[in-house]
Amino acid sequence: MKVAILEYISGGGFSDKNLPSSILSEGYGMLNSALFDFKEAGHKTYTLLDSRIALFKPSLRADKIHLVNSKEEFKIKIVNLLKSAEISLIIAPESEGILANLLNLSEELNVESLNCDVSSINIVCDKFKLYERLKENGLSIPKTYKVKIDEEIEKIQKIVRNISFPLIVKPVEGIGCYGLSVVKSFSQLPIAINKIKEEVKTNACIIQEFVKGIHASVSLISNGKEAIPLTLNLQIINLNTPDKASSYLGGIVPFDHELKDRAFHTAKRAVELFNGLKGYIGVDLILSESGPQLIEINPRLTVSYIGLKQVSNLNLAHAMIKACLKNELPEVFSHHGYSIFLKEPLKKLNENMLEKIYSIKEVITPPFPLNNENYALIATKGKNIKEAKIIFKRVKRKIQRMLN
Repeated sequence: MKVAILEYISGGGFSDKNLPSSILSEGYGMLNSALFDFKEAGHKTYTLLDSRIALFKPSLRADKIHLVNSKEEFKIKIVNLLKSAEISLIIAPESEGILANLLNLSEELNVESLNCDVSSINIVCDKFKLYERLKENGLSIPKTYKVKIDEEIEKIQKIVRNISFPLIVKPVEGIGCYGLSVVKSFSQLPIAINKIKEEVKTNACIIQEFVKGIHASVSLISNGKEAIPLTLNLQIINLNTPDKASSYLGGIVPFDHELKDRAFHTAKRAVELFNGLKGYIGVDLILSESGPQLIEINPRLTVSYIGLKQVSNLNLAHAMIKACLKNELPEVFSHHGYSIFLKEPLKKLNENMLEKIYSIKEVITPPFPLNNENYALIATKGKNIKEAKIIFKRVKRKIQRMLN
């Protein structure tokens, strides 16, 4: 079948903006991995690529790559991309209605979708509505309040007294760690709220209890009614106070932990609360002393897909097609080994150096020289975590030798 795969950031969605290297490395990495899986499953693949990235001649496994030079061209080429395909997979932020709008376009053009239904996306992308629904159904979540961005600080301080410090302040809609802060005192509250104003287009934010524990996620495949957990994944996250940026760095797939079965049960229940969540879904949790605490449902491909692809016995593209188009879920899932995937900051490279890095199979996203600091996304696999770490260090040393 002909499959259109669009990743918003690398595919031209930022044509009118600077390409931020950190989230570009995540987006391009997911695109690269998904294209590989669909090609391996025997499908013809079509995609869009920002022309600034195309200048560096990356080796994407797509049958047809349409280059995008501007925001206006992006709108036109999305339509042409979807018209050329029988199936679409869209990887885009839920915030500002971006993912929902692209899926509505796909539906208007009568293209079969491997994404969640728009109605389910609109519910889970509003973090406060999501928390209300989860709490109503007896699922464990951190204590959470919603406030308007322009609310008087005195009123916000009253809410904070119901939680106690430290706490989390984040946008009501958003991706990754954009706008997120750990707040340790009243004096940091205005700074955290201003940070959201500057980084995210939203009129509301979440003030949430800080839960101690391990950041993790569950990857699932769903047919819109029933979901099958595949792996528990470790998330490596750098949480900071408002004066610094919080960031997602990568993870380990799978993650062995005593709370795995409870995390699977929690994630499965959460996804099945919402009809229409289908295809690949990621559920973020904190593994705390009292058990798994739900943080977010991501109704799309997540970065953990990159690690999962490395170790899965399934072709994940095939699994998504069967779940979304035939309502069939994997009967058996197993993993072979462990994968570590991390973003590595590197100094600006020349094009000759970049071509050498393309030859390293563990480099899923090369460090495109678009900014002063650029990120490579590296994913390694070993029969155990120790071996995966050794290979990761070996790849890093190889890149450093090239740079030196």
